[in-house]
Amino acid sequence: MTIARVFAAAAILFTSTLGFAGPASADQVMEGVYSYTQGDLKAEWTIYPSCVPTVGDLRDNLELPVACRLHVSPNTPRVSGGDARLTGGQWAFSTNIKEGFPCPDGGWVPVVETYKFDDLTMTGTRSVANSAACNGQVGPKIVVSPFTMAFARPLPIPVDRYPLYCDPGGLKRCR
Repeated sequence: MTIARVFAAAAILFTSTLGFAGPASADQVMEGVYSYTQGDLKAEWTIYPSCVPTVGDLRDNLELPVACRLHVSPNTPRVSGGDARLTGGQWAFSTNIKEGFPCPDGGWVPVVETYKFDDLTMTGTRSVANSAACNGQVGPKIVVSPFTMAFARPLPIPVDRYPLYCDPGGLKRCR
């Protein structure tokens, strides 16, 4: 009889915890227009998220920022844009610029700009890298500059953060 009581107590405890369990909630993903400040350089980034639901336990889709990309669009050509992915706790993207650094003879050297930013602290770094060029007059270098961001306003149009529909149960095919 004592074993039956233990099983009954365990069953009551188990079912009561299920009653309080709720759906998994996601961290908020950046969305909107943000001011970008890097010293004297000021710009605006328009950030649109695009996410794919992750499978989870095959019952409910988990909406997590690890399955998202942020489409970053600048309002000036002096600051690059791209598709940022969450890597090591920071959003990051790189852009190749064909005419990124001027040579003394009037030519141009291509550069790679890499942006990394933290959506919690609203700070980041911009790295501009070039290889040796300009007939040996310019050596390879990487210039790293810090920047800050601040929320300016919401997006001008609504965005469906999770545009794909995933089939319930089974293999979770998304389309």
